[in-house]
Amino acid sequence: MPKADVAVRSRDDDEEFRRNYDAFEYVHALYALDHGWTGQGVLVGVVDDGVFENAELTGQLSALSKDFGTTTTGSTTTQRNVVGDKFSDHGTMVAGVIAGRNDESGIQGIAPGARIVALRVSDVNTTTNEETLGRTLPAALDYAAANGIKVVNASLAKVDASQPSAGWSNMVARYAASGGLFVNSAGNESEANAKGYLDLNDANRDGWLFVTALDATEEGVTLADYANQCGSVAMARCVSAMGSNATMDVKGELVLFSGTSSAAGQVSGLAALILSKWPQLSGIEAGQVILNTAHDLGAAGIDPVYGAGLIDVEAALSPVSPKLSNGIAQTSLNGASMVIPEALGGGAATSAAVKGMLGKVTVLDAYGRDFRGSLAGLVAYPERREGSFARQVAAGAGAGSSSFAAPGFAARFGYTTFATIPNTPVQRGRMTSGEFALTLGTTRLIGSYAGQDAVQDEAMGLAPASDVTLAYAPGANLSMGVERSLAGGRLSLSGLSSEGAYGSARGGVLGWSGKALRVKAGYLTEDGTLFGTPVGSGALRFGNGAQTAFLELSRQWRAGAWSLDTYASLGATRLKIGGDTLLTSAKPILSQRAGLSASHAAFGGRLRMGLALPLVAFSGSGELTYASGYDLGSRSLVYSRERVGLTGRYDPVLSLGYERGGAASSLRLAAATNAGGGDWSALASWRMTLR
Repeated sequence: MPKADVAVRSRDDDEEFRRNYDAFEYVHALYALDHGWTGQGVLVGVVDDGVFENAELTGQLSALSKDFGTTTTGSTTTQRNVVGDKFSDHGTMVAGVIAGRNDESGIQGIAPGARIVALRVSDVNTTTNEETLGRTLPAALDYAAANGIKVVNASLAKVDASQPSAGWSNMVARYAASGGLFVNSAGNESEANAKGYLDLNDANRDGWLFVTALDATEEGVTLADYANQCGSVAMARCVSAMGSNATMDVKGELVLFSGTSSAAGQVSGLAALILSKWPQLSGIEAGQVILNTAHDLGAAGIDPVYGAGLIDVEAALSPVSPKLSNGIAQTSLNGASMVIPEALGGGAATSAAVKGMLGKVTVLDAYGRDFRGSLAGLVAYPERREGSFARQVAAGAGAGSSSFAAPGFAARFGYTTFATIPNTPVQRGRMTSGEFALTLGTTRLIGSYAGQDAVQDEAMGLAPASDVTLAYAPGANLSMGVERSLAGGRLSLSGLSSEGAYGSARGGVLGWSGKALRVKAGYLTEDGTLFGTPVGSGALRFGNGAQTAFLELSRQWRAGAWSLDTYASLGATRLKIGGDTLLTSAKPILSQRAGLSASHAAFGGRLRMGLALPLVAFSGSGELTYASGYDLGSRSLVYSRERVGLTGRYDPVLSLGYERGGAASSLRLAAATNAGGGDWSALASWRMTLR
């Protein structure tokens, strides 16, 4: 998009930046400036005809700069010892592309905070006014390796590229052995191969990065007509960059500098940005990042024209396959999430504490680069989805049931119909519940599918959810059991299980029910869920599941004209901790729930009032172990271990309802709200029984 059509995006998107708009925009250079990454602290060697300290390079030249060339006047040749002069136009312009100052005037380089080590490798004959390049290039590269200069820009190529050169192969191999990255322009002869490709070998390949040049067009970018292609031999060690960059020459004039020499400066500047942010990397590793984060052009994948593609500053400075670590195991961050069950806070204290801790996590990516940031956005908690109550109403409107009875046998199932896609006439049927009972003397065999499910009861809050298994494992909705008479009541033993998209649950329940008293004790084990809520995924998941033991008491009695129904339960839960999770330990979670329902005859039916305390954890804690920093000295992560309370908040639910029914029809009205009044629901239903 033309720069005139793009609004100013940040303080760094100023007039100086926009003088090089096309070149910077296509490689996303503004991303680095906006984050304060300028290449500060990095030395970039420029092997060329020297670098003259013009206005854009004032203070940018390192004291390590050195002249390896000579001056010949007549028949006398002397060592020059001048790193830049009027003959240094090419190297000066290259240096400006890399590290021109960001001083709100003139132009700026792609890495304005980097320092240039001018490695002058030209020989000048003042008598003939001729200049030759490259004789001392091996010595300059050896000097760079000895002085720890991790990136050397060579915007020059061999004079005769048709023959391999042991000198070129060996000098790059020696520099690569030091971990250095040799950034080499591909050449400007419109040839099918980058100059120097014949000198690539196993010893120098990892440290050699060729650069070809692109032009901006109305449709995007294309290979510049002068630029050599990467070629089939060097394409895996070749990238593309913008071939025209604004810079400053030795006269102090702003110029547009075009060629693969200019493009190579962009790549060297990007290497400086990477090494500035991650000084633990070698130049070779910076080169791998540049190659693997380039934007693919031309044929899919690496190709002979564009190589790996156009360099991308933003992608190169962003994490590649980041991993979370708990000090023992490393796991991919991609797809990781944590879901905190409502019983542990539902977004309140526990959720806030966890998000606070995860607001300062350090991860390592595929290149060992450390990134610090917040993972709080990956922490979620259950909440009512928009439109969920409307869907419950629609399901209730289409609900019905059928039953069958014979001597010693009874069966019933509930169903509903609903639209699979909102606002469409297509309806689907679904069974919502099913029960059967087979009586054999004093023993009954019983089975159920979602036996406690009642779409309208759940939506309206008319009746307390007195089935403890639904509170601890809502998904465990398939039950098979046996019951028989004992001590004036019924003793039952049942097993239950479920398999779902997010996890599974199974367990057993032992119960006894008398005329007014009911007792239940049981054990549940969950995989992939906690209290029926998915634990999340990856290293952030809330363990691998849970094991819960519980006890529930419920009782019915009368108080004058009122009928009362109460229940209370207590549970103890042990989390199944994963070896790769940031939650590395947890104390048992103690939880409770209770409810009271009162009904009274009124207006030809029954008036109901209810008070329920949903399942809530009141005791428990866990320990999160996460990387909170990176130590450059030891090149290792620094870990923090913090405890978080695994408790929830008490949020009672109040309900009021009215029921009136006869043999053929029934009417229900209800409203419910939490204690704070922030969550209201209401519903009315009328059912007719067909016989």
